[in-house]
Amino acid sequence: MGATPLLLQGFGDINYVASAPGGERSGFVQGAFDLFATSRLGDHWSALAELAFEVSVEGLATDLERFQFTYEHSDAFRVSAGRMHNPLLRWPITNHHGVFNQTPIDLPIIARWEDEPGLWPMHFVGVMTQGRFGGRLGPSYAVGVGNGRGAHLDEVQMGGDANTNRAVVASFGVSPDAAPGLSLYVSGYFDSIPSPEESLRERDATLSGSYVRGDVELRAEWSRMHHTTVQSGTEYDTTGWYALFAYRLPARLAHVKPYLLVEGLDAAEGEAFLEGVPDEDAWAAGARWDANRWVALKADYRWRRIQHADSFGTTRVQLAVNF
Repeated sequence: MGATPLLLQGFGDINYVASAPGGERSGFVQGAFDLFATSRLGDHWSALAELAFEVSVEGLATDLERFQFTYEHSDAFRVSAGRMHNPLLRWPITNHHGVFNQTPIDLPIIARWEDEPGLWPMHFVGVMTQGRFGGRLGPSYAVGVGNGRGAHLDEVQMGGDANTNRAVVASFGVSPDAAPGLSLYVSGYFDSIPSPEESLRERDATLSGSYVRGDVELRAEWSRMHHTTVQSGTEYDTTGWYALFAYRLPARLAHVKPYLLVEGLDAAEGEAFLEGVPDEDAWAAGARWDANRWVALKADYRWRRIQHADSFGTTRVQLAVNF
């Protein structure tokens, strides 16, 4: 019996925010410390855990973001069980929690984690089968069944499901050989939410596309969250989207990557489950400088307009590390 091969990795960031009156709070903002651990448990088995330590106005919070075991038979078939990221959106599958991994400072509005608070179900507790096939189209898939949402927007149900209906998620994509760097996905999420006011049926759909090749990074997603009250049949639609454009400069400036993130959110009016969530439009223009493979410095200007409020701008600087 040999020692279990364990790999530990950490991510962290610290930010400085200079905001216009009426906007975000100014000053230094401590980012999350993200502890990421993986281990090979044999030729086909592996384990993964991700623990985030986050600072808020209430103090220090600790969240188990991912904890999963995986059996991998081949590239075309692997099964994971536990708490994992939901493939309804590609952003969390691509970047996960460490902000060092993503080009811009911010998460897109639709990809905010549940406790930020975000609106979309970003975590999934259950069983997921996924894989990728060969061929000219490069097809891939992910299909899972697990606990659905809790009664509140920020609740990820880890100790069982509050109702008898399990959530189902499915995602299908292609990465064609004829267009290296291009990936296209369509995803759906189906659930029943035990809302305190009135139970809801959830039917979400997402279209995702990315082109990442050489110095170019293009990413975009559009998602619709469709809720229907079980008793009255009232329907609510919330839609969100983002587009990220980034390009690494040539020659001596190759460590610099300017970017533009444009996004929007149209929240359903009158839905109790999303009570108080406003519409929002935003864009951020800035640049990322990779000092080396472990350290990145980002700076941008972000403009936001929130429903029934004036627009405002924020200048931000972020130091993100991977260690």
